Amino acid sequence: MPKKSKNLVSLNHLPGILLASEAECERWIEAGLLPVAERRTFQKRGRTFEAPMFDPEVIAQLAGEVPAWREQGGETLKSSSRTSRSGGDQQPVDDAAHRRRQSILAPVRRNTGLYIAEDIRRVERGPWKPERVFAGYRAVFSKPMQILPDTAPIDIVIEYAFAEPLEVAAVVLAPARVERAELAAASDALEARIIALRDAVFEACEQELASWRDELETYLDAYVDAGERQAILGGIQAAIEKLDRIQASDKGGPAGVGRRLRQKLDDYRSKAAARRLRHLREAQIREASGYERYAAIFPVARSLNRRFLFLAGPTNSGKTHEALRLAGEAETAEILSPLRLLALEHYERLSGEGFAAGMITGEERVLPEGTTHIARTIETLDLHRVVDVCVIDEVQMLGDPSRGWAWTQAMIGAPARLVVLTGAPEAIPLVEHLLAMTGEPLEVKILKRKGKLRVEGVPANLNRLTRGDAVVAFTRRAVHDLRTRLVAAGRTVATVYGALGPEVRRAEAARFRNGEAEILVATDAIGMGLNIGPLKRVVFSTLRKFDGVRERQLSAMEIKQIAGRAGRFGHHDEGLVTALPDAGAYAQIETIVRNALNGDAAKLRGKAYVRPNQETVLSASEVLQTDRLGRVLRHLYDTLVAGHPDLRMADMDEMIELATLLDTVDMPILDRLSYAMAPVDGREQLAVELLLDWARQHARDGRVQAPDFGLNTDLLKLEARVKIATSWLWLAQRYPAVFEDVEAVVDLRASLNAKIEEKLVATSVSHRRKPDEKARRDRGKKPHKQRKSRRGWAETDVTDAEPSRVRRR
Repeated sequence: MPKKSKNLVSLNHLPGILLASEAECERWIEAGLLPVAERRTFQKRGRTFEAPMFDPEVIAQLAGEVPAWREQGGETLKSSSRTSRSGGDQQPVDDAAHRRRQSILAPVRRNTGLYIAEDIRRVERGPWKPERVFAGYRAVFSKPMQILPDTAPIDIVIEYAFAEPLEVAAVVLAPARVERAELAAASDALEARIIALRDAVFEACEQELASWRDELETYLDAYVDAGERQAILGGIQAAIEKLDRIQASDKGGPAGVGRRLRQKLDDYRSKAAARRLRHLREAQIREASGYERYAAIFPVARSLNRRFLFLAGPTNSGKTHEALRLAGEAETAEILSPLRLLALEHYERLSGEGFAAGMITGEERVLPEGTTHIARTIETLDLHRVVDVCVIDEVQMLGDPSRGWAWTQAMIGAPARLVVLTGAPEAIPLVEHLLAMTGEPLEVKILKRKGKLRVEGVPANLNRLTRGDAVVAFTRRAVHDLRTRLVAAGRTVATVYGALGPEVRRAEAARFRNGEAEILVATDAIGMGLNIGPLKRVVFSTLRKFDGVRERQLSAMEIKQIAGRAGRFGHHDEGLVTALPDAGAYAQIETIVRNALNGDAAKLRGKAYVRPNQETVLSASEVLQTDRLGRVLRHLYDTLVAGHPDLRMADMDEMIELATLLDTVDMPILDRLSYAMAPVDGREQLAVELLLDWARQHARDGRVQAPDFGLNTDLLKLEARVKIATSWLWLAQRYPAVFEDVEAVVDLRASLNAKIEEKLVATSVSHRRKPDEKARRDRGKKPHKQRKSRRGWAETDVTDAEPSRVRRR
């Protein structure tokens, strides 16, 4: 009859019944010498686990067999090793066994000079906590070995894990007291084992090294160029000097150590060869592109005896006026501007003065026959049309990570006999650094501001702004919030920010300039030379902006550019600068602005930005043997001017993302490059999807349909549609046979801009009646007429508002 469960005992009772250690009991259970009566399920700390239970009477009867089991400890240990489920001969750490092992290891370390220690590991045996177990020994030994021919030997360090020899385990695990002689014998056995392992490991490594050197010689013979062979050897040598210790164990044996060493050396050789091939490819691309000698890729400019004049000065110093005067005195000239709007203003000014003027921007070309003076956006510079004077406006844009490449290209490659630069004095160091590449002479003419600029001692009150004030914010939302508050206070407002098309910005600036709007609310777009007329005071709503990466404080140069628009010469004796209370503690704001205006801003130094041209992209595609534009651009971004003393790559992340998407379209790589360079905001999902759709139409049909947008939508969508139409027209300039409906899209963009301007004008004036006006109107009227009037006014208001609600739906 089986024992009842309550009469069975657990593993904890066995050492007391058998007069043995817990480790011995576990080995005997694993070897099957102690039978398990049943397995019981327990719960502890929310976990369920199963534990063996034993019949105490059966265990007591087996107690007499314990001495025999101990005498056969070696065989039992082997059996335990075969049947263990927890990783070989791992044993729970026993304090007595640990002390004996330390006594055995001490003379071994002293006699051999090697590092050897117990290999103690943490094993998840129990369901709720790990257990420290003894897994063997771990020894570290090294030996200088020659790896490469004709080089000094290098220390090869081996860390070898091995199981405890049986004669050592018998002494360590003996239940009775161990004599000193037994410990000494175990120490001698362990020392002999380590020395034998060390010698076998080094012999295996020497054999593998000899074989590897023979193969390396055959491998290098395949390279005819001695420089390439030396480069590969140099790469291997550099990697070997950082060779870390080789981990090995009894599982692979001494031969396994040799194989691991050879595997590492093969890996070093492959990486050295791949690195050499990569360097060769990069050198080929650089040689083909000419970016190592950047100035040489503009042969027309190099054939001219160019000279430079830098008109350096703050805003309102007359530098642009002086530059245009020099352009007007020349027979042929080009004026390069950062904005299409400025190019349009220069074109109209030249035309008004009787010059045969033309205009070229990314989206349009106006070139009458016999044109001598052309106003351009800087990215459209013609590197082959030689002129007498080329004006490069806002040259401090050299420091812009996204667009600075266009100013670098214009400075080095503009084919003009006289190149006139205009911009902030802070750009002088970078201009001088760039022209050191060409060796061309530079004359710097410093211009002073015309009129004083003063920081007011008190903050401005938004509700008490005067006619001619401009409030500056740095987000579209902030601009509209300020605009709404001003309109609610009964002020007329003009609005200028980057998301508006150039035509709308120009119309809004004209409303402010002509006096139709009392207050201008704008972003820092007004700091780029836009003609906004007699601006008297600049009011900062904040001195912080988000630059696409992080929110930061305005730089001194940015404060100068924006604040300097106040006090236009000829209209005001001085310009005023202040801030709203929302900008922060005014004493601190005043100090920051005054220091920026009176002190020196950070100078533009370091390297100039560049971007790969079409020839470079083609060369890289051939060398890399791929037409995946995204991969080619990423490679060029990482390597084209890496380490160049004067140049660095412009920000191309958005361009690379577009190129990667366009790689799904079956069209030539240069066509995909044109689409990737289109002025599309990568954050606008609709714009990106339309660009991909245009590319697919181009590849499939050879014709791209014009966008067809409605006009009845909100302001934000109207602005996005203007940008999309502009992108379509930009591509039409490059593919006129594919993008045919140019006039229709030009009309569409004009209609969208007109609708935006209509909305801005309609909401720029408060339609609420002032209290005094209402009182005068109602004075002397009868009550019933007043009620009728109010009812009529209310009905009119509802009628006017109804279409607005319909549009919103």
